[in-house]
Parts: sequence; C-alpha cells; structure tokens
Amino acid sequence: MQSKFIEFRRQAWSFIRLTRIQFLLGGLLLYALGAAIAASMGVAINWPAYLLGQGMVISIQLMAQYLNEYYDVPVDGLLENNRTWFSGGSGILPAGDVSTSSVLAAIRICAGVAIFTGILASSESLWMIPIFLLCFIGSWFYSAPPFSLMSSGWGELTTSVIVALLVPMAGYCLQNGFPPFELWLVCIPLVLVHLAMLLSFEFPDRAVDLAVGKKTLTVRLGIRGASKLGNSLIGLAYLFLVVLLFVTGYPVLWMVAAIPLAIWQMVMLGRVILPLTRSYFRFLTLGGVGLFALMALLLLLEFIFKPVASF
Repeated sequence: MQSKFIEFRRQAWSFIRLTRIQFLLGGLLLYALGAAIAASMGVAINWPAYLLGQGMVISIQLMAQYLNEYYDVPVDGLLENNRTWFSGGSGILPAGDVSTSSVLAAIRICAGVAIFTGILASSESLWMIPIFLLCFIGSWFYSAPPFSLMSSGWGELTTSVIVALLVPMAGYCLQNGFPPFELWLVCIPLVLVHLAMLLSFEFPDRAVDLAVGKKTLTVRLGIRGASKLGNSLIGLAYLFLVVLLFVTGYPVLWMVAAIPLAIWQMVMLGRVILPLTRSYFRFLTLGGVGLFALMALLLLLEFIFKPVASF
C-alpha cells in the first residue's frame, strides 16, 4: 500500500511539473486587467461571470500546454542542457515520467471544459463567441497538425494576440459588452512585449529547433535578425506608450516604471550573438517574463487605483 502511495505521489508531482503552473499566472493577470478596465468605467463586477470566464481561460491554457508537451517531445528530449523555467518544455514526457495516454486524456478533459465554459460565457455575452473561437482554435493549432503554428513562424504572433489582447477582451466582455477603443490601444504594448518575450524563450531552443526542422521565428530570422526584432518590439512598445500618454491620456503612465527592466532585457537580447551559457539563458527568459508581467501588473494597478474621471 505504501509503495502504491509513493508511486501515486511521484506521478502526481510529475504531472504538476508537466503542467508548468507558472504559465497560468499570465492568464490570471491579463483576464483581471480586462475586468479592471470595466470596473474603472463604473461597472460592478459580476463575480459568477468573472469566475466562468476565468475558468474558460485556464482550461484553454492547460489544453494548449498539454498539446505543446505532447507534440514537442522530439525537441524537448534534446534540450536538457539549455532547459529553463520558461523554455524547452518540462522534459517530463521524454523522460517517461508521465505516459502519453495520460496527457491525451488531460487534453480531452481540458478541451471539453473549455468548450462547456465557452458556451456558458457566450450566453452571458455574444461577443464571447468570436473571442472563445479564436482563443480555442489558435491554442489548439499552435501545436497540433495540420497547421502546427509553432513551427510555421506564425505561432508567436498568434499566442501574443491571444494572451495579451483576447484574454483582456474576454475579461471586459463578460462585465460590460464590447470593449472600448482604449482597451485595444492599451493592450498593444503588451502584445509587442509578449512577442519579444516569446523570442527570448526560443533562443535556448534554437539549435535543436533548427536541427529538427522546427521553423520558429528565431530559426527563420537567424540569431542577429531575431535579436534585432526582439529589441525593436520592446522599443516600439515604449514608443507607443509615449503616443498614448501625450495624445490620448489613457492610464498607461505607470508602465513607464518598467523601463529599467526593458533596458536590461534589450541588452540581454543584444548579447545573444555571443557564445552563451545556460545561466545566461535563464536570465534572458526570466527577464522577458519579468518585463511582460511587470508591465501588465502596473497597467492593472493603474486601472484599479486611478479615479474614473481621470481618463
């Protein structure tokens, strides 16, 4: 009996590691942003609708995560030396710690929950129909054939639009109908920084991706090209912030506080042309996550604490 319990505990811990819970925090943060924008306009939060939408977002995230682990086994099995918290997969499936049948079952369960909650969310707001469909289809085909967006050069942009634009839109729609123009605009810097973050995730995997024919943006553009694109995206995000500050007056000022981290990340991206170590890759990916998370958090807090009349 004790040996069965130990084996169950080992399997459960392996599945938790495969889930990579750290990625769920982005869905929590960005969904809350959409609801906070609605609340800043005087809307009382409908908590049952909020939790329904959050459940939809998390189930789609989990589905996408398990699909990525399932279809990326050939690559993940070769990435042990450069794996970080945010790149290279969990390594659980290549190691045989969890069976592929268990992952397939998890994919089906999460997809079922996502469809069920998506239908219920759509009954709350018709605008959730296109949002749900775009999120679900884009997340499924990020990894799954026949499109396998992660290997096409379009996966990065698709993911960034889903996470940094459609998820906040879902949070808003379930509270206050169709999103206003300012929601679209204030999310653009987040989309750009999120895309730069995904590029930082790809640098540790680039050599293996190239060897197995996985055509990510870093493979297609080369190291120098991808480095320049990542820095350009961060610079463009802050240029867009300046425009929003001086032309629209939308509450994006607090995101300026993340500039020191943005500069740090741009320096790190500029160094990818040099011989690199695993420690460098850890700092590079952590910096990408930190910049995106900090900017999203600062934007969320500004919408929470600024008076409605101020914008």
